[in-house]
Amino acid sequence: MDDASSSLVDSVLITGGSSGIGFELSKWFAKDGYRILWVALEPDELEKSRTDLLQAYPNLDIQFLAIDLSSKDAPERIYNWTYDQVDRLTVLVNNAGIGTYGQFEKNDRAADLRMIQINVNAVYELTHRFIPRMEADGGGRIVNISSAASYLPLPYAGVYAATKAFVRQLSESLSWELQARDSSVKITAVCPAAIGNTQFQKTAGMEGVRTFISPLARTTVEEVAQDAYRGIKANKDLIRTGFRFRVNYWVSRFTPRFLARRILAWEMKRAE
Repeated sequence: MDDASSSLVDSVLITGGSSGIGFELSKWFAKDGYRILWVALEPDELEKSRTDLLQAYPNLDIQFLAIDLSSKDAPERIYNWTYDQVDRLTVLVNNAGIGTYGQFEKNDRAADLRMIQINVNAVYELTHRFIPRMEADGGGRIVNISSAASYLPLPYAGVYAATKAFVRQLSESLSWELQARDSSVKITAVCPAAIGNTQFQKTAGMEGVRTFISPLARTTVEEVAQDAYRGIKANKDLIRTGFRFRVNYWVSRFTPRFLARRILAWEMKRAE
């Protein structure tokens, strides 16, 4: 693709794009002809996922950067790399995220701090860096992947829930702020429920935790990506993905707090 034509093609940068929600969302962007930029940790996974996506979309323009988002200089490096690849970024998806699980004071503090760096600091810095450039380039959209956990106290995963609450609150607040000043940049927060068919349970140390098999709100990565992409195209600023979660969200608003706490405590324990 030559420089003149590439500048006219919509482009999307997805952190954590080579797996899970990021990979499934990539399929939707690929269908619409976007140029895709991925950022993720594992070079081998990036290469394999790129090959898989190219099999479905042979003419897709897809580039990737292997980088550890927990590194403090990662947001600056990602920003600079992005504009080495494209003149204008249409969409930024802050999707990369990790979790931890266990009794708070017994958890590995380094693991929790790494999670905060990825789930909070990187999202903040990338959002902060890209808004001015997107506005200068005529507009764009930033999609921040939060979680159903952002609405609720989450026993044994309180730090994770707090990081996702930050993402949702920041996104909703920024959406209002940007709309109030007629910015050309739009913000969307996506809140998936527990996803049963990704590696998140394993990497977060949550294997066997009931919420991933619960009928109350459990979803799939395919459902999340579909709902998220449709919501993005519909210009929504908040997307709760998964039919069961949307129903459960409204039911929970009328559930007594003591009962909600018992249900959550049961769901966040491992099945025996």
